[in-house]
Parts: sequence; structure tokens; C-alpha cells
Amino acid sequence: EDSVHHQYMLMPQENRLPIQSIHHVENKSTRTRNQPTETVRHAFIRSKDRNFMVIDRYLVETPKNTNKRTIAVLGDGIIPLRIEEETKPEVAVAEFTCSMGDQAGTKARIIPMRGHLPLRHHYFEKKEGKGDRSPFSGNGDKFRTMIIFCEELEFDANAAVQPPLILSSSNFSVSIDSPFVVNPTTPKRQDHSTGISGGLSAVHCMCPAYGLKEPHWLIEYIEHHLAAGVSHLHVYDFNLHELRLQSTIQEYQKQGVITNHDWSVKASGGYTNRVAYEHAKWAASTDCLLRTRGQFDFALFSDVDEVWLGDVAKRPSGDIQSGLSFCKRAREESKGVKIGCGIESTTISSVYTKLSAPEQEAAKSMLLLERYDRSEAHPNCPGNCHCERGAWDPRDPTKRICLKMNRKYQVGRQKFVFNTGDLSIEPMPLFTHALSRDTDEMDRIMAIVPEDLLHVRHYQGHWLARANKLETLEEKEAPIPRHILDTIRQRIHDSDVLASAYNSQNSTGVEWITPIERSPRLQISKTTLLETRQDLDSFDILATKIVQGKASFPEGTSALKFRPGKLSQISEVEALRQCYVDKAVYGEHFHRSDTVQVSISEVHQLIYKFVPKSGSSTSRYMMKERFGAIERIKNTAAFGDGTFSNYTIFTFVRDPLSRFFASYDEAYARAAPWARHGSHPFPYLYEGFDSYQDYEDVFCPPETRKSRKECTKRASQENGTLAARLGRFAFETDGRSIFDVHLQLQVPMLSKRSDGRAIHMDVLFNTTAATNGWESLAASRGVNLSVPSSDGGTGVIQGRSYPRRFRIELITNATKQRICALGLLDYCCLNLPLPPPCSDLFCRLDQMDGRIRIQPWTHPQSATKM
Repeated sequence: EDSVHHQYMLMPQENRLPIQSIHHVENKSTRTRNQPTETVRHAFIRSKDRNFMVIDRYLVETPKNTNKRTIAVLGDGIIPLRIEEETKPEVAVAEFTCSMGDQAGTKARIIPMRGHLPLRHHYFEKKEGKGDRSPFSGNGDKFRTMIIFCEELEFDANAAVQPPLILSSSNFSVSIDSPFVVNPTTPKRQDHSTGISGGLSAVHCMCPAYGLKEPHWLIEYIEHHLAAGVSHLHVYDFNLHELRLQSTIQEYQKQGVITNHDWSVKASGGYTNRVAYEHAKWAASTDCLLRTRGQFDFALFSDVDEVWLGDVAKRPSGDIQSGLSFCKRAREESKGVKIGCGIESTTISSVYTKLSAPEQEAAKSMLLLERYDRSEAHPNCPGNCHCERGAWDPRDPTKRICLKMNRKYQVGRQKFVFNTGDLSIEPMPLFTHALSRDTDEMDRIMAIVPEDLLHVRHYQGHWLARANKLETLEEKEAPIPRHILDTIRQRIHDSDVLASAYNSQNSTGVEWITPIERSPRLQISKTTLLETRQDLDSFDILATKIVQGKASFPEGTSALKFRPGKLSQISEVEALRQCYVDKAVYGEHFHRSDTVQVSISEVHQLIYKFVPKSGSSTSRYMMKERFGAIERIKNTAAFGDGTFSNYTIFTFVRDPLSRFFASYDEAYARAAPWARHGSHPFPYLYEGFDSYQDYEDVFCPPETRKSRKECTKRASQENGTLAARLGRFAFETDGRSIFDVHLQLQVPMLSKRSDGRAIHMDVLFNTTAATNGWESLAASRGVNLSVPSSDGGTGVIQGRSYPRRFRIELITNATKQRICALGLLDYCCLNLPLPPPCSDLFCRLDQMDGRIRIQPWTHPQSATKM
């Protein structure tokens, strides 16, 4: 198998938004409970000497002044101060004063941004690069972002207009007349996005967002974090100016789930351009901290290419609550010392994999977060870790391996959470990878959250590209939980604005990465795989015993998950008898009534129930020629009773993936524009084909044939066009509506419309053993198949068979996985095992009114807006 295909091991869903396999999402009205938000316009006021930038002035609670809110200023740059190096920790002493109204010359207190070197080095001596003349914070550990407290000033809440706040000295002055930033008095302790009552609330403070031209990533990014348990997001908008991006931002503002900040070059007077490190990200993070203290339990800090994901082993899978709870316990157990937590970073390296043409076509039908589902198998030092002790690799003496690795803070590209709910913690200017660059201090005041409880997925890896490691990189599967992806689709679907922005054109991928041709190796954790299989094995065994009547549901358990085809010693027909088909989901897959045409042999008391594309041509021939059957209309709901009590009722069933290919091929031709009148629900399937001959020229190109007669039985030589269209259809069909009867699933045709339960069947044969099935029927009825039939045939004849018109070898694993998901009802209710490459699809065993029910664990969902 092409290693690139491992990228698509998830069940693909459509980024044109058919919603499939959604377990549960909140009602869309829930989102509208939040108050709409306005775009934040920051002060961005420069000092007279142009060397200091004020971001805003604030009223904040501080542990040193618990009786009233303190006036604070967030700023960046050069301001009169001196460093007292003899104190521990060092202190930045203000050599300027605070004045406001008739309050003049009061003391100022500075909270500087700290690092691993003395303050003097970071503030006065560090430069971003040769020729650096910027007065503001910059790369290379030049830290000039600070919080200034004017603790002696009194804020008059009754004043209609607040007077300017002036920071000044003999040679410095800046006057701040912008409104104060004042936090609401009511904390947001309830997570409205997930409905988790009593859970820890979290706000996501995004670093300045820039460089996006398409709305897809931003929409998925916001929806993902809301689905994972984030209550609100602050978006610092540097240059998201494209119209679809702006409409997206405005929509989320109306929903009240984001606060948008105008962080543009124009609004900031040039400050957020390249003169401040990565568009003044430290100032943005610190502003978000000051604005959200007391409103949320925790604040999360990261860039737009970093996605947070919680514990995937708990429910709801991927929710951030486990990680936040760990951080809360860390503070409690340290008696208040631990005020934040470091979060491990995982590199999603599959963003660098260039897709083949069919894969690119299939990817159009997937969310971006779904498309990139593989990460590096382990960190690669020194890119995102520091190797403290190494050795020569015993498997390859020319290579070294790391025996002791450090992944903390900046060496591991970590991100962090801050305890914003505890107002006894004084705010501080924030760094990129931890609360500050002072590693020793971070070890004291921060805990590291275990990666399985909470981590960030970094959709980046330029350090791997620069080191030429991408081609030889080992990767592992790292999918985002299905229910989060489903919720994202549902949310986009629920908003006309988001659906329009998202679906206006396909995304070609994340915009900040240029993919390359590469074939990374897939590494599977044997321990994890073994543990998972052991758990699943136990569920399969218990489900089998319950179906057999040898066990009951565990106390407190209403439903059991098991794998298709894993009900040991349970035949297809026994599984079918326990099946339940939800008419609300599969209504179009049933027959229009229970009275349908069957093949009935009065002499041999046999009834064959037709199931198209499951050996039906062979079966109808065999029943007529070998068993003297005629075809009649019968009420299948009465099978097994009265008149039919002495009949053996049977049919043949087929692997749903194989059957889908056959069904699609026939449905495609039957529903083509040249075969019937009227519009088609998927017109792109026939784009460029005005006649059957146009279609034939694709799978049987003129340059490869002498005459059209050759095309009927010849293997397809299509160039991938038909396979790609099948793939798109597989992702876009909702799994409920069908455009041709041949696309009906098998189980609904063997079930009653009235109650969704199976009609009476005595035997189900599998088409893979069709000959054995017919021979056993013949033997039981005394029919000698070696005697020639009326047309001279002997044995079991083969029905109609034509080569597929699309090339099956061009069907991606993603498409096959999707088809298996669409046919999961058949796999579960017929106890058929999933064929490769299908995986991670499950069945549900529950009971209603005292009867066991077998169903898919997740059903197909209705189509979304296109």
C-alpha cells in the first residue's frame, strides 16, 4: 500500500458538508444564548519620543490591592526605568510617575517580561538582529513588554468621562485617553459550547492571526475548540482582510463566541508590523490575560497553526476538561505555587505530504482537520526537543539516538494554560512557550500536563524540512475524534453564512505549508494496539453471549459497542433476526411495501427473496431452471407463518463494499442523462458526457480499441476521472437518500417497514460461497445439478458479470472507508467482517421493549447545504 494513503485512514467526511456519523450535537439555538460581541479597538498610543507603545489601560484586581481595582497599563518598548540587580528576583524600578485628573505624580510599579538572563540583558542589551533599531520586543529574547501598575491612583466610577492617564518623567511622556478595559463582574463558569455543567471554563487566547486567504482553516479552528470545550476565543486579527474571512469573523461575533481584536498595521500605527516580534504576540497574549482574568477558570495560549486536543480515551473524546482538572489539582497540591501548566506539542507532519491527483480529489471532500491525521512518531531533536543524553544506535552504528530528552517550554515548542480564575495570582507579561522565558522559575510555578490528558497539535514542521528529515520521518496515526469532526460539520451547516464562506470554493490545504513528495514510514505502537484489541475482544465476547442469551447487559449499561463480524458462532441469519432498522434513517432503503416479488418453488417449497447485486441474476436463473420456480408477488411480512410455515426462505448477501462498487456501476448507467429524463442529484458525475459513447470513450479510450464492441467485456482503462467522481459521490451522498434502487442496502430489503425488524428468513448464503449454497439446497431437495437444464447448462451458472467501468485500483482507502461507513448497517446486522482497509467502525447492541437490537454505532446523517 502506498504509504501516503495512511493519511486517509479516517472515515472521510465532506468539507462541502454532508454530515455523517454525528453522535450528538447541541441544538443550534444554544449558540445564540451568548451576547454578540463588538470588534475591540485598542488604544495603540505612542509616547512622545516614539519609543514606547501603550496597548490599553485597564482596571484589574491584584493580590496587593484586594479592596479595589487597580489601574494598569500594558505597554511595550523603552521607558525610563532602572534594574535593581541585587534583589532576588531582580526588580525593574519605574523612573516615571502616574497622573490622572487632579491626581499627580503617583508611583508606578513595573512587572517586566522575564527571561533566562538578567533583566538588563533582555531589556537593554538584547537585539533582534544586526542593524536592529526597533524599540519594541523582538525575536532573540529582546523582552520589553510590561505591565505597569498605578496603584495609588483612584478610579472614579461615577465620572462620565475618565481623564487621560499620563505616564511621565522629565524626558518622557505618554497620555492615554482611551476607555478603560473593565471585566464584567459575572464570571463565565459554565461551558456553553459543550453543555458540560459544572466543568472548568476556558478561554482561548489566540496569538495574532495572519496570512490566511481562505476561511476554511479559521472556521474549523474555531469550531474545533468550541467542540473540545473552549467557552470563548479572542482573535487578534492582523490581516484577515479577505471578504469571506471577514464575513466569518462577523458571524462568530454575532454568535458571541469570539472577541475580535483589530490588530492591524493601520490600527496599531505600524506597531504590529515587523517592528514587534511576530506581530506583537506577547502584547496580544498579555492583553488577553488582563481582559479575561476572573471570567474563566483557565486561559489557553497558542498560535493559529496549533490545535488543542484533550483526552481521547474519555467521553466526550478530546474534551479539554481532563487537562484543566490536572492543572487545577497541581495548584491545590502545591498550595498555590503552581499557577499555570505547560502543554506538550505534537507535530502534525502529514501537512507536508503532497497528495496524488486522486487523493487530492478525495481530500476536497474532507475537513482540513480530518485530512491531516498523522503526526511524527516521536519528537525530533533539536527541532522540538533537547537531547540531554545520547548514544549510538545499536541498529545503525552511523546514527545516534536520544536516551534522555527534554521537551519543556521553548525547547519542546510547548504551549501553556494560565489559571485566570484565581484573582490572587498577579498578572504578568507572557512568553510564547511558558509564562516566561525564565526556565528555573517556570519549573517552580508551572506543572507539565501529561500529553494524553491535553496537548496541542502543531500543523507545522519547518525545522524538519530544513534538516531534510521529512522523507525519512516515522509517523503515527493521530486522528481527531469523530464526534468533534461531526460537530464541526453540523455547526457549519447550521449557519448560512459559514456554509456559504466554506463552500464557495475548495481548499487546497493549509496555506502556510508547501507540501512535497514524500513517503514517511508508519509506526504503530504495539502496546497501545494490544491494549485496544484486548478491550475490543472483551466487548465482542460479551456481545456474543448476550445475543446467545448467555449473558445480560452489565448493570448501568444501556448499550454495548462491538466490532462488525465479531459475533462468534453467530450466523448471518441469526444476527439479522436481532437487527433493528431505523425507518427515519433508512426509509428510502426499504421496499415501498412489504408485498414484493419473490421467486417461489411450490414443488420444493423454496422461496428466494431478491436482493439486487447479491447474486440475484444467478439465483433467479437457478430457481427457475433447477427448482421449477415462478415469480409472484408475496407479502414478506407473513413469511414464516400460515401458508409459508413449511417453506424454506432464503437469499444471498454480499460484502457491502464489493456490492457498492457493483451497485454504483449499474446505478450510474441507469440514471445517466442519456438513459432517463430529469435532473440528477449529483450532476457532476456526468460532467462532459452527453451520451453513452462519451462515457464509453473514458473507460475504453478510442486509441486503445479497434471497435466499440471490444469495450463491453474489457477491463477499464479510464484515467482516474470515474474513480475520482465515485470518491466524491461517496463523500457527498448522505447515506439516506438514493438515486437508484440498486443503491439500497441489503438489510432494509430484508426488513419490515412497519417496525424495522427482519422478515422471517431461514437461511442466508454468502455470495463468496454461492456454489456451496446452491449445492446444499439442491442436495436437500433431491435436485441433481449435474443433469443439464433446459438450456443445456450444468452445475451452478454464473450470472451477469461485466468489468467495472471505473478502475478499482484507483479508489482511495479513504473512499473505501467511507463506503464501509455508509454500509455499516449491513456489516453489523449480517455479522460481516470489515474488509481492508476499513477499520474503526463499530456496531451497537442495546435493547428496547425487552428485545435485543443490533444497529450501527453511528448512522449516516442527512445532507448539508452545498
